[in-house]
Amino acid sequence: MIDFHTHPVQVAELLERDWSLAPAVHQVFGLTMPPQPLETFVGHMDEAAVARAVILPLDCTTAHGCTIVSNEQIAWLMEREPRLIGFASVDPCLPGAAKRLDHAVREYGLRGLKLDPALQRFAIDSEEHAFPVYASCVELGIPILIHCGLSWAPRGRVALAHPLILETVVQAFPTLRVVIAHLGWPWVSEAVMLALRYSNVYLDTSVLFSGTPAESLRLALETTVGVETLDRSLSRQVVFGSNYPRVDPKRAMWAVRDLALRPKLERRIMHDNAATLLGLDGGAP
Repeated sequence: MIDFHTHPVQVAELLERDWSLAPAVHQVFGLTMPPQPLETFVGHMDEAAVARAVILPLDCTTAHGCTIVSNEQIAWLMEREPRLIGFASVDPCLPGAAKRLDHAVREYGLRGLKLDPALQRFAIDSEEHAFPVYASCVELGIPILIHCGLSWAPRGRVALAHPLILETVVQAFPTLRVVIAHLGWPWVSEAVMLALRYSNVYLDTSVLFSGTPAESLRLALETTVGVETLDRSLSRQVVFGSNYPRVDPKRAMWAVRDLALRPKLERRIMHDNAATLLGLDGGAP
């Protein structure tokens, strides 16, 4: 199983090496949990039967004067735990953002880009700021995981993260692979519509808005979309994501299993689709 959506913001070894990280995590990202060693993160992966996990940084330099784990720190974690797959993050509003992304991918071997318009406070469809970054992703052949919908971060602005704004992007960059995080909740229907219309749009399952992950995912998929739609039309465009540490990966895994999907569909969501996006062996046939 591959977890496509985790944040290494609790890793004690990072917090011990960078005094500025804790305030960024607490005040900007909105997590106040005590730090834990990297082995605890790996232990959560083991309990959920997660073989590989994507770890996500976030560059909020313009909006908040900080990074919430840097690209260099992601590379450092990858060196210490080979099961971790690093994504990069750049601030689209900074000059030279596309060049910074190119450097991070080529220098550190990062496999994708994480953006959060709600927290980074940029316009998804900005031709001046965002489009050069998207063009760099196409050139590098990497996917984007983009936060859409509800933001639990205290400084997040949800209106900036409506998934429908992405339509301008996917039309301008038809080969850019875009993963909409959290099913775009509460705009699940809109996010699913984009995935149905555009084969380069994907969805991750990391949705939690009330109750348990299982309850949130069931409401979002079964009630709003219908599991049949996943099976018939989106079987290759959904990836498993936990949003760790906001959600325990084991509980996120149980949420998907609770849907009682066909084994082939479940395997695609839990592993094959992510493996294909990440260029790993064993992707979806």
